[in-house]
Order: sequence, then structure tokens, then C-alpha cells
Amino acid sequence: MRLKRLNRWKTQKQGLAGIAPIYKVSFEGEARLIGTGFWVTEAGHLITAWHVIEDNIGEDGVDRGPIYAMQALGGGAAVPQVLRKSHKHDFFDLALSETLAPGGPSTAKTQPLPMTLDEPEIGDPLFTHAFLSRDQNFLDEKYQGVSTAKFDGVLAIPDLDLIYELSFQARVGFGHLTEIFQKARDRVLLPFPCLQSDIPLYGANSGGPVFDKTGRICAVNCTSFAGEAISFHIPVKGILDLGARDIEFIPEDLVPRWRTVGELGLARRASFSPPLDRVFFTRRQRLLLCCYRLVSDFDGLDPMVDIPTKFALTKSAPQR
Repeated sequence: MRLKRLNRWKTQKQGLAGIAPIYKVSFEGEARLIGTGFWVTEAGHLITAWHVIEDNIGEDGVDRGPIYAMQALGGGAAVPQVLRKSHKHDFFDLALSETLAPGGPSTAKTQPLPMTLDEPEIGDPLFTHAFLSRDQNFLDEKYQGVSTAKFDGVLAIPDLDLIYELSFQARVGFGHLTEIFQKARDRVLLPFPCLQSDIPLYGANSGGPVFDKTGRICAVNCTSFAGEAISFHIPVKGILDLGARDIEFIPEDLVPRWRTVGELGLARRASFSPPLDRVFFTRRQRLLLCCYRLVSDFDGLDPMVDIPTKFALTKSAPQR
């Protein structure tokens, strides 16, 4: 799967299909916007911040629900994708969730946006595209953001006998990279590598994508200091270890097996710019692996994915 690189304005226009508002629904029929996520595959795999969905996940990783990511289809239409099971990162405040439309798989594929392991430099412009409440106030923004779309609708869940109203807006926030923490920002709040910017973040920004100046996702929104232009983001490299097993990520797999986002990138089933095989291998190594693939019988294993994983060029998630 290859996606065209998007510039800032095209990302603002097309980002609606690549990102999703995340709602938690009570059995009393109240829907609460709790964060934002973005799709990394066409099969409904969603990246968000772990703290967005944390209180809704059991010890077995299964969502106690109901919690939904709304897939925008264009023309004002949206399809709810229920979060079925989530993988929590062992280190970063990140999660990958498998989603499914009520009643079965949606006929509309989810739309992933291009990501990058290239980290921006201090002073580079950044922007985030996320979903916020229609009632959110935007005062004293250092760089004035833009609301790109608004949505009002009613969603019915027949299985739960629930009907509730949805109301949100898509918002683009702007800023610049101000600091890079290579190891950690502190020991408690952000004990992992992260980026700092002056992009204004609001509650439902958490888990949403941060774009670099070329329109590639370079980080994930994590947290901010209220009332100050200080926000923190997790670099995209943090999502490489996230994975899932219940769904066959790669068609060549004979049976469903654990696959990480890093493996998907190596197999070019997840969009990275530049492609991950070019990031981790020299041109000569890539040619050798391609030849190895042509002359060897791997019993369903793909050398471009499984050999790099074996030699820890990308760190695999633990087998479940």
C-alpha cells in the first residue's frame, strides 16, 4: 500500500478520513468524546494514546465497552467502529486497537495516512488534526487554529437499545517544535522519549496525529500543561512495537499470528515515508533479501518481514 505524500493543506482536507474521534458510551445513552485516534491499516486498526482508553480496558486487553471510533466516510456520513481489543505499549503512552463495525466488517476501508520515522528539528513547524467538542473555546492561541468541519448526528445501537446524539468539530492546531527529549522528560509524567511543542492541545486532542511540514505523521499527541503553550508528543517510532493477532495483517500468513506495526511497515502494508525497509537496510541488503525470497521456501514466512524481526532490526512485541 503506497500513499501519496500530502502537504499541509491537503492533509487538512483529507485528514478527516484518516483520523477518528473516540467516544465512550454509557448504558444510560450518554456519549462522551474522550480523544482522537488515527488509522494505520485499511482493516480498522487504530492508534491512540493509552490513557484515552485505559479505564475501559480489562486485564485481558478486551474493551469492556461500549467505546467507538467514528470513521468518516465523506459527505457528512460516519460509521461507528467498536474497539474490540487493544494492545498497550509496555513503555510509551500508546495503544493499538482492533475495531469492527457493529453487525460485522464495514464495507468501507479505513484510510491510513503516511507516517515517518524522520523526526523534525527544533524550530520546524508542526500541526495536529484532531476532533474536539463543539463547545470547546479557543482563546489566546499563540497560533490561531482552524476548524475544518463540524458534525451533528444521531447514532443508534440496536443491540444495546441505545440512541444518542453526536456533536464534534475537526480542528487543526499549529505550532513549532521547541525541544526534544531523547531519553525522557521526567521520571513520572513522561518517562520516555518525547517531543515538546507550542501547539495548543485540548482534552480530546490526546491520541491524535502530529504532522510535520510535509504532511507526514511524525508523532502522537500525549499531554500538555493547561494554560500554557507547552505540549508533548510521542515520536512515531513508539508505535512500531504495537501489534495485534486476531486479524491476519498480511495475506501471506497461513493463520492469524502476532504482527507489529513495524512488521507491517517492512512489508509495506502500513505506509511510511521513507519506507521502513529503506530505513533499516542498505540497498545491497534489500537486494539480498529479495533474492532470498525468490529462491527459498519459507512455509508462509516473508523474509522481508520475519528475518528483520528475527535479528531485532525492529523490536517485536511479545508473542501472545
